[in-house]
Amino acid sequence: MSAHDIETVSSYRSDCATLALWAEDLRALAWLHAAEREPGLLSEAHAAGLPAQLALDGLAPAVVRSFDHALGLIGDVSADELAADFAAIYLTNAYRASPCESVWRDEDGLMLQQPTFDVRDFFRRNRLAAANWREMPDDHIALELEFLAALLERSDAAEALRFLDKHIMIWVPAFAQAVESRAATTFYRALAGLTSEYCACLQKTLSTESPVTLQSSA
Repeated sequence: MSAHDIETVSSYRSDCATLALWAEDLRALAWLHAAEREPGLLSEAHAAGLPAQLALDGLAPAVVRSFDHALGLIGDVSADELAADFAAIYLTNAYRASPCESVWRDEDGLMLQQPTFDVRDFFRRNRLAAANWREMPDDHIALELEFLAALLERSDAAEALRFLDKHIMIWVPAFAQAVESRAATTFYRALAGLTSEYCACLQKTLSTESPVTLQSSA
């Protein structure tokens, strides 16, 4: 093995580690979108380093500060206020800000339409599937973020970029804008903004850098 080979392997491992850190970021965001979280749990997440320890460079400082501020004040927000906002966004669609891609891309704004099945096909091609699509459709924002994380954990940056281009970045900015303008709590407004910013920044990063893939030359 030559010195060049050693340098290449070292760089490969470093890049894989970076992708894994971004995957952790995405899983944290997915966790926040997947279920109603009690104020105490959110305070613990803040104390553990969210969002200060997000690994992706280039995030807009104002967006990160907004989310940090919202988490810092979460103790002043009642569980009932958070529950009402969560229900209006994720359960009843009262805010007209559905967390599912199909609603944003279907002509009639319906769930479980062609975009849902296109996402399912994306999952299937990568040997993944939603645990229970009846409870949480494949194109729910939490599952799309989890899927993106899984691709990065596999070091498949090219496939992650394709999923961002063909799915996430087509609808998540509009979802975030709706939540930011309609949600009652600072927390959910800030979460929506951070999620959209993170995905946009990740898309830009993967588009402009040379992503590492699992395929290596013989």
